[in-house]
Amino acid sequence: MTVNVEKLVSKKTTSLMVAIVLLIAGILFCISPAIGEESAGIVIGIGVLLLGVIFGVKDFLSSKSLISRGVLVGAVIAALGVYFMADGGIVSKIIGIIPYVLIVAGACVFADAVLLKTVRDKTNDKRFAIELSIGLAAIVLGSLILSLAFFRKALAVIIGILLIAGSVYYLMGVFKKDRAQKDADSAASPEKNAPATQKKQPTKKSK
Repeated sequence: MTVNVEKLVSKKTTSLMVAIVLLIAGILFCISPAIGEESAGIVIGIGVLLLGVIFGVKDFLSSKSLISRGVLVGAVIAALGVYFMADGGIVSKIIGIIPYVLIVAGACVFADAVLLKTVRDKTNDKRFAIELSIGLAAIVLGSLILSLAFFRKALAVIIGILLIAGSVYYLMGVFKKDRAQKDADSAASPEKNAPATQKKQPTKKSK
């Protein structure tokens, strides 16, 4: 049995693989934040590794050279996937950074709101209220995630829900695009659009 390599490295296959990886990672987070943080890095690492391999093989099939930009980029992506798999807790480290990012970003927005009210545009009360609210909310949320385990678990579950929603949306887009392509190919087929040939009328025999 022959294997169609070009079909295996097609854009549709890559899109489906990305959606499945996101879906599995999201389910892990929703089942248990602890399991998600420990295992999502391995799952994402496998996905990134496969993406790198697919990207490199696809470029190799078109360029017929092992020393090309696509092959080298694919090798770098694959190496990044291996790193994610080796350091399975990298997702947990990234999640641990999120509250600090929220606090710093919130402080920046809060400072911008103060400057807006005191220096730049003292009459723009609406924008001042929005920026002030967003800044304070980000600071409070980041502080709660750092201080209370419940909020960290809630953050992991939210990430899982977003990953699942993103994967479902991605899959719907892939199937919708595939169906549109099939409809376009079907409409362009000359055999299906060709009018039925009329039957020839029998010629009258001359007496």
